[in-house]
Amino acid sequence: MKICIWVTKIFDLGGTKRVVTLLANELVKKHDVTIMVYEDRMKENRDMYHMSEEIKIDFIDNNEFVNRHKTPANLLRSFARVMNNKTGFFDRKCFNHILADAIFPKKTREKWIDYLNEKDYDIIITTASLSLRLAMIAPELNAKTIGWQHNCFSGYLEVPNVVFWKQSNLLQEFLPRLDRYIVLSDYDKRDYKEILGIDTEVKINPRSFVSEQKCDIKSKHFLMATRFVYAKGLDLMMESFEEFCKQDDEWVLDIIGDGELFQQIVKNAKERHIEERINFVGFTTEAERYYLNSSIFLLPSRWEGWPMVIMEAFEFGLPVIAYHMGAMDLIIEDGKTGYLPEAFDTGKFAEAMLTLAHNEELRQQMSTNAIEKSKDFDMDKTVEEWNKLFSSL
Repeated sequence: MKICIWVTKIFDLGGTKRVVTLLANELVKKHDVTIMVYEDRMKENRDMYHMSEEIKIDFIDNNEFVNRHKTPANLLRSFARVMNNKTGFFDRKCFNHILADAIFPKKTREKWIDYLNEKDYDIIITTASLSLRLAMIAPELNAKTIGWQHNCFSGYLEVPNVVFWKQSNLLQEFLPRLDRYIVLSDYDKRDYKEILGIDTEVKINPRSFVSEQKCDIKSKHFLMATRFVYAKGLDLMMESFEEFCKQDDEWVLDIIGDGELFQQIVKNAKERHIEERINFVGFTTEAERYYLNSSIFLLPSRWEGWPMVIMEAFEFGLPVIAYHMGAMDLIIEDGKTGYLPEAFDTGKFAEAMLTLAHNEELRQQMSTNAIEKSKDFDMDKTVEEWNKLFSSL
């Protein structure tokens, strides 16, 4: 089959980019796969997530599709988007045509329809906000269409000014036009059905690798692998670690990753006088070394879809502490492969850290359980499920 995966970025840090690359690497073994992306071709970096050379990259210049001139029509569209983000005024069925045109103008849609049909794809897959755009043009495309969610329901619809904020009625009208809409968990499947009346299908993301080496359970190192953005709860982590340090003077926290809040979190740590107990690694290509040198993984996120880092932690044998919410409950077995303190109780999170840090026998048992759990996320199972989906279409 000729498959197109339409994303905004692929040569950048992030779980979505990584899992798209992982799946594409497997699909290209049996299919013709193109990743269509809004990035400059000079940013191509296949080494970041070991992208196969067999995958084609279609670098899209969005200016060829979008009229950015300050015409009266474009100014009105901009006004509608801003007004809707602030008030939700246009998030009504009677205004769907106005909001749809503001987000994805009719002339732009027509250009995309012509472009995608010329490519003669069998299947087109989109992620995040692009799923809505694909849904708007799906009936006019020759290809079968799939929207692929990479965050939880609340992360897409309930976070101000992000993805589908104040667009519920648009989703209800257009998403059913896709041949399939893929979500990451049964919780999301339930929410889309109960709240929006939209049918979805669950596909769990795979683990990204298999490792013969496992973590050092005797190590007194916590680990975080994250982006420094609000959603990841690094400010909550600073509160919990400060509380932890009041009752422990040995353990160290390693944080690998980067992002817009990096300096702010470093400053937060200094103000709490815990900076000497934290190793802010930044971006690294040697993440494996930190996984192997740690014994507990921490994930204080405010929301997540299906976090790849938990599966990676389990593969290395690291028990995980994360807040009790959403997909965390489906991946982590509380008291068996980690702990799920009440969201977003930083004191309870610190208590869980102390319990696991000061009980090596418990860590060992949880590590064994985590390694066994990681087998549930085998890549072969995931690819088999996607190929069954393609055949059904």
